[in-house]
Amino acid sequence: MSEAPKKRPAAANMRTLTDDIIDGFDLNDIKCRSCSGYGNCGYKQYFLHPSGVGVISICMMTRKKLQCERDGIEFDLSMI
Repeated sequence: MSEAPKKRPAAANMRTLTDDIIDGFDLNDIKCRSCSGYGNCGYKQYFLHPSGVGVISICMMTRKKLQCERDGIEFDLSMI
């Protein structure tokens, strides 16, 4: 029998969560809450947890809203 082709790990294409992405916010504040009901809104991005303990989904819209609020800038969707 021939061997099955080796699968590439799913994590090979994922970025690791860094301090630049967290940007001083608490993970609980920027994690995806599935606002659309399904988690398919288009603003959700997956990152590998730095400790290697799994995957974290970050809501990039919530992150940008918090950045704008902190920096005193009006939020606009075109900024994402």
